[in-house]
Amino acid sequence: MSALTSCPAVLAVELVPEGAPKALSLPLESAHLLGEKIANDLARLLPGVETLGLAVSAALYDVAQVLRPGWPIHAELARMHQQAQRGGWMPAITSFGASAGRMAAPVLDPDPRLIGSPLLLVPLVLVGHAHDAEQVGAAMERDFEEKGLADSATSLFLNEAFSIRTEHARYLTHHDLCALMAMQYDHAGFAPLWSIVECALLSPGRDESAELEGGVQLDYRGGRMTIRGDATSIAYRQAAAILAAHGLSANAS
Repeated sequence: MSALTSCPAVLAVELVPEGAPKALSLPLESAHLLGEKIANDLARLLPGVETLGLAVSAALYDVAQVLRPGWPIHAELARMHQQAQRGGWMPAITSFGASAGRMAAPVLDPDPRLIGSPLLLVPLVLVGHAHDAEQVGAAMERDFEEKGLADSATSLFLNEAFSIRTEHARYLTHHDLCALMAMQYDHAGFAPLWSIVECALLSPGRDESAELEGGVQLDYRGGRMTIRGDATSIAYRQAAAILAAHGLSANAS
C-alpha cells in the first residue's frame, strides 16, 4: 500500500468592516454542513479530489494561529481524520466542530485573543495515497490563486453560521497563504520579521537572522528563537508579540 500524504489548505474568509464573528466555532451539526459545502467546492475546483479524504476544522482562526511551526492544526486534522476512519483515510468527509464550546482537541480551539484582523481562516486537509494526493496538491498550487473562489452558497452558509458578513471567501494552499502574508507584513514594515516566521514554517532546519528598526535583533537557530534589544522599546514588544502569536516564543538575551 502506498504511503499516505496530506495536502493542507485553508478557506480564507475576508470580512467586511465591523463584521467580527459572534462565535468562533460551530456546533457538531453545523460543522457537518460546512464540511459538505467545502467538499462541493473542492469537487468543482479539483478534478480527482473524490479519491481523497477531507478533514475540516469548523472554526475561524486568526492567521497567526494557523501559521505555526509544524502546522499543528493541519497535523491534528490529518491525525484525527485517520483516527476517525479507524486508522485509514477513506474518501470521506470528517468535520470537527465544538461540543460545550470546546473543539475535539485543544490545538483546534480558536484563540479569541488573536482575533481582530478582517482575514480569518477555516483550516482543511486532504488525505490520501501519495500518488493521488500529489496530483491534487499540484492542481491546488496551480489553480487556487486564480480560480479558488468559494461558491456563493458556501459564503452564505458562513455568514449565517458564524453571524458574519463576508466580503469574499477563497481557497488557498499553505504556500498561497504564506505569499499573502509576506506581502502584508512587508506593507506593514515587518518584512524582516516575516523572514523569520517563514523560515520556521517552511524550512525549520535552516537558520535565519533579521534586524528590525531600533536595533532589535532576531535569531532563529536550531528551532529556537532569540530576541535581543531594548525590551522596553515598541519595536521589541511588537516583535515579541507577533512571534508569540505564531508560536515562536522568543528567549531574551
